Amino acid sequence: MALARRRRSRGFTLVETLVVTALVGLLLAMLLPAVQAAREAGRRAQCTSQLRQIGLALHHYESNHRFFPPAFTRGPDHNLLTFLLPYLEQKSVYDRFDLTQDWRAAANRPAREVDIAVFVCPSTPSRRRHVADYAAATLIATAVWKPLVGAGVLAERSDWTNLFQPAAGRCTAVAEVRDGLSNSFMLFECAGRPDSWRLGQQEPGRTITGAAWADDEAPFWIHSVCGGGQMIGCSNNNEIYAFHPAGAEFLYGDGSVHFHSDQLAPEPFVSLFTRAAGD
Repeated sequence: MALARRRRSRGFTLVETLVVTALVGLLLAMLLPAVQAAREAGRRAQCTSQLRQIGLALHHYESNHRFFPPAFTRGPDHNLLTFLLPYLEQKSVYDRFDLTQDWRAAANRPAREVDIAVFVCPSTPSRRRHVADYAAATLIATAVWKPLVGAGVLAERSDWTNLFQPAAGRCTAVAEVRDGLSNSFMLFECAGRPDSWRLGQQEPGRTITGAAWADDEAPFWIHSVCGGGQMIGCSNNNEIYAFHPAGAEFLYGDGSVHFHSDQLAPEPFVSLFTRAAGD
């Protein structure tokens, strides 16, 4: 009977333990990418929802003023997003702004140092304060389009500007978007600022300008490419950059949001970027 009890209480052998451990590890290795993908899908869906909210705010602004807000103003200095605060349930923050003074002014510190969740993409990894991951991109620079036209990658155009124009204080009416609101980009991801990122890797010790949601330097030009013409996901040095796998979310002029691969060819990209190039 004692022998029988000893046999019944026999535990796992070392080999059996190692086999079970290996199987558990294999299962975890198989499940982890799926869990991460599911989490990113949720974060991307939230990013899409936030851009839609901003798009709705832009159209509410346009309905009230008969034109879209400027990408930025100078003298005093302010960013596009500041003008949208009343339409994003942030009127209390807007009311604390003195728009007759620059956003950097001491009087505007209580307002500009409010963290506004709708401006921050949840896929962005770093914890930052008072920032926005969404911005206007107003122009494709000559240094970008001219070599691509010369190489036959891009067709020549009469206009290389976006719905939000590069001149300070310049507002755009719907009638000026002659390519159509549903065919024109309106707002872009430039995520991660002020931390510097390039091709998925952070660049330690380097910072990027225009990070604050109130900063008049938040809007940018498309001024560099990588890989012979890639305009999405090269770096966040005031370029289109997101932390979603293989692409970024784009807010269109009609308020819709679409995901585009970072391999989107230059010709269709530019056609969607310009508001009145007849393309």
